[in-house]
Amino acid sequence: MNNKISSTINIQSILTKAQQKYETLRSELEPRQNGKYIAIEGDSGNYFIGETREEAVNKAKQKYPKAVVFVRRIGSLEKVARNSPSYISNTSYARIF
Repeated sequence: MNNKISSTINIQSILTKAQQKYETLRSELEPRQNGKYIAIEGDSGNYFIGETREEAVNKAKQKYPKAVVFVRRIGSLEKVARNSPSYISNTSYARIF
């Protein structure tokens, strides 16, 4: 298997684990933390919450500088961004760094 395919499979695996971790945390995080961001380190499942995406990612990268980190806004996009002037109804609001 070449490196590019291997990297894609590894990132997909990390993404899947991180999404599963978020689902286990959902009832603990929502609605109290809605609107904040969560960064999840996929291998360990450790997570970091910040007011901004950058803050959550920076917290994660301090502990795991070389890790792939999954980050998303906590809560439903419709619940936290409905009144934003640039609101677009889209459920694809997760990122990896």
